Amino acid sequence: MNLIGDVKGKVAIMVDDMIDTAGTIVKGAALLHQEGAREVYACCTHAVFSPPAIERLSGGLLQEVIVTNTLPVAEKNYFPQLTILSVANLLGETIWRVHDDSSVSSIFL
Repeated sequence: MNLIGDVKGKVAIMVDDMIDTAGTIVKGAALLHQEGAREVYACCTHAVFSPPAIERLSGGLLQEVIVTNTLPVAEKNYFPQLTILSVANLLGETIWRVHDDSSVSSIFL
């Protein structure tokens, strides 16, 4: 695990496509704290959350874990730092634009 740059006293935001067992993201959070980050947040698109992810993510290294609902998160996998964002409006708008033969990429501008 390597860190490029100075994080001392700063808020660090880690972004990944998915969190499965949370080993990598928690190791990254530990390194950021070790290097002086004031707070560490983790974000991902797909919350797979295979064991022991919940124990790792709720262990106190992360201020907040923000995920989308592209995969259902079982209620037993909820923990205090977890925030789940819905992709429903994004998918609905995308379907509408495809049907209307409008630009999909302009959603992200």
